[in-house]
Amino acid sequence: MLTCGENEIRKVIEINAEGKTIPPCGACREFMAQLVPGRFGDVEIMVDYENKQVASLHDLVPEWWS
Repeated sequence: MLTCGENEIRKVIEINAEGKTIPPCGACREFMAQLVPGRFGDVEIMVDYENKQVASLHDLVPEWWS
């Protein structure tokens, strides 16, 4: 994303080796929060595709120090 000059994150989906959705790791959450300071509550993350569970980045990083 960054190497292509992109810096806007709206929605995220992460797929593991078994083809299941999983939430991003803590380091990735922190990095994404740093990319969109003040707006990380607007980033939607697909936590569980089968159960249609979506969370905001703020839900996953509630105490970020921005």
